[in-house]
This record gives sequence, structure tokens and C-alpha cells, in this order.
Amino acid sequence: MALVLSTPPEPQRAEQDLFKRLTGLYEEQRQIYSQVLDLSQQQGDLVRNGHSLTEIRQLLQKKNVCLEIIKRLELTERKTKSEWEQGKHQWSAESQANLNSTLQRVSSLIEDILLCEEKNDLEFIQQMRTMQ
Repeated sequence: MALVLSTPPEPQRAEQDLFKRLTGLYEEQRQIYSQVLDLSQQQGDLVRNGHSLTEIRQLLQKKNVCLEIIKRLELTERKTKSEWEQGKHQWSAESQANLNSTLQRVSSLIEDILLCEEKNDLEFIQQMRTMQ
């Protein structure tokens, strides 16, 4: 019986695998955050047009479902993110730049969501004041 030696994957292969997983994660998050932004914009329309709190709550529930999915994705890929962080000094500049670009698109969406939410909150406060 011959001994089978196990060798760790070559660094380039490990980099490619991690890069693929993380870009997949961030792309999936980007799609979900796009849905959240759309829902936030719809929420603003509902508030501006004086729709009921019931309708607004339904949108809030949909946004919450999206955020729960993102949370689960983050937990699922926690190990991958940790491996990338630990080895990032050895990964290629191209992979690092591509991953940063992908992550920047997600961050930009999050900023858009936060701005939309702030606008929605101000609109809602204004609506409540006019009702009093």
C-alpha cells in the first residue's frame, strides 16, 4: 500500500478559490441590497402619498427578510472572509483590487439605502406633524 501524501493547494489556487467565493458573496449581497434600496424607495412613495401604516409595515417586513438573508450569507462565509484577511498580504494585487471594487459597489448601495432611509424618516416625521 502506497502512502498518499496530502499537500496543501498551491497559493494561487487558494487565492482563486477564496476570490471566487467572496466575489460571489458580495455579488449576491449587492443584488439583495438593490432590492432593499428599491423597497426603501417604494416606502418613501407610500409615505409621501399618505398610504396606511399597514402597507408601510409590509414593506418593512420585506426589507427585514432581505437583511436576514444578508446576515445568513455573512455567517456562512465568515471563515472565507477570515482566510482572505489572514492571507491577503500574499494575494495578487489584481485580486485585491477586484475584490475591493466589488466591495465598493456593495458599500455604495448601502450608502444609497441609508440616504433613502433618512429621507423616508424625515418625510414620515413631516407627515405625522401635519396629521396632528
